[in-house]
Amino acid sequence: MWILALGGISCAGPEPSSTASQELPQTLRQALAQAGVPASEISVVVWGINEPRPRLAWEAQTPRNPASVMKLVTTLAALENWGPAKTWRTEVRVPRLEAQRGQGPFGVIGVGDPGLTLERWQELWRQVYQQGVHQLSGPVRFDQSGFVSPESSPETFDQEGFRAYNVVPRALQVGQQTQWWFIRPGERAGEPLRIWPEFPFPRIMLRNRTHTVSGPCPALWRSGLRYAIRAKFPGKAPISHPDNRLDTGVILELTGTMPQDCGVQVMGFSLLTNPAYLDSSFRTLWHELGGTFTGTLEQGAVPSDWPVLASSESPALIELLLQMNKNSNNVVARTLLLDLAMSGSNAANAATESGGRAKVFQILAERGLDFPEMVLENGAGLSRKARISAEHLARLLLWMQEKSLYGNEFMATLPLVNVDGTLRHSFDDPRLHARFHLKSGTLDGVKALAGYGLDAQDHWVAVVFLANGTGAESTVAVQEALLRWIRTESKIPQSGTVSDTRVLSEPNPLR
Repeated sequence: MWILALGGISCAGPEPSSTASQELPQTLRQALAQAGVPASEISVVVWGINEPRPRLAWEAQTPRNPASVMKLVTTLAALENWGPAKTWRTEVRVPRLEAQRGQGPFGVIGVGDPGLTLERWQELWRQVYQQGVHQLSGPVRFDQSGFVSPESSPETFDQEGFRAYNVVPRALQVGQQTQWWFIRPGERAGEPLRIWPEFPFPRIMLRNRTHTVSGPCPALWRSGLRYAIRAKFPGKAPISHPDNRLDTGVILELTGTMPQDCGVQVMGFSLLTNPAYLDSSFRTLWHELGGTFTGTLEQGAVPSDWPVLASSESPALIELLLQMNKNSNNVVARTLLLDLAMSGSNAANAATESGGRAKVFQILAERGLDFPEMVLENGAGLSRKARISAEHLARLLLWMQEKSLYGNEFMATLPLVNVDGTLRHSFDDPRLHARFHLKSGTLDGVKALAGYGLDAQDHWVAVVFLANGTGAESTVAVQEALLRWIRTESKIPQSGTVSDTRVLSEPNPLR
């Protein structure tokens, strides 16, 4: 059991980082020199929970791109706005319950449910089927009016418009509009890879031109594979993201190699538009339930006063945040930003990313967190424009432990070093194992870490590392040197005080 016990904060509040050490530890400087990375390309803050000033602040006020570490801002806003038990309910509605015999219309209103999986989509329609509705002849209407059309196209970020991480959220979106493919090497070198879908979409066909090779599996297991997306009925214009020209038939072509040692892996693609995904998944699932459908599927408004025939509730927000942060799920983060817009001052209007951004800044301001340099684009960090300083990320982390009711929940959503999520196989030093809860971030020219760790005295500290520049990709060893320094050398400053218990400390579950 985690107990609230760490020491209080002085009434005057934390002092600015300009009072902290401006010198990097020698071990970090050596790691930077070995990596060939200028110290000017990184920002570092180490700040003990409930300590009046940071122990280390290097380039702390320089705005930098945090990549997926920006999800920490979205996490704070979501927890503070709704609390960890918030859920979303997706419903099938009809004009009159007593008159339903499979006649239409049926309606589903998109509520921005971030956890509407294919399994829950099937559960929803199973409830309809179990009520004796086996033959649907009326129209089924999907209401997407909760979110305004996205401000960017899926390929805008990196020209990878068919990859799962680039999916743009919609108010009614099933399975994150993604088809997942399992990939397994053949039994012998030279054999084709064995590839099969998690869920069959009749409109998506696979062309397998891969083969198995011997040898160890690389860190990036899919580095030897290439993909191409082709329309079954090609036109003249190129297609760079899900497009209605693909909805009548699309071919996923996989080529290249994968070593035998890789075992079974999973790769996701978004190949159908959202309406086509809803259409195809509904028809397949309804048929699997034993039902027949002779009606039409359409997009349009569904009156909110229609009675509810069936409903499916999402997992609690805390479970969705675990998925978002542990696995760095961009679609959940972007959906939550739009959901925040729906809870804002203009909640009566359709949600936009700009409305979500305004709500986040409002939540931060109400908690005394003023980040004027922050550029928040989509809540996921999948952005070239995003900016925040290491000092302000550290202040956000401190606030969640020193002031928030949900500090434990916030920390629990972050990957544990060398245990799970994106940091499952992160650093070699065994002394770091399970001693740090950190969110990582990676883009071209960006490497970032931010979260919490235990210092040499088993005291919790907030830690932020941001690297921007041509050498960012080479800073993994620098990150490890920083964490090692925290774990083995950093201690509560002699001149500092820690009082008035507040946050996780005794007994420590990580010892």
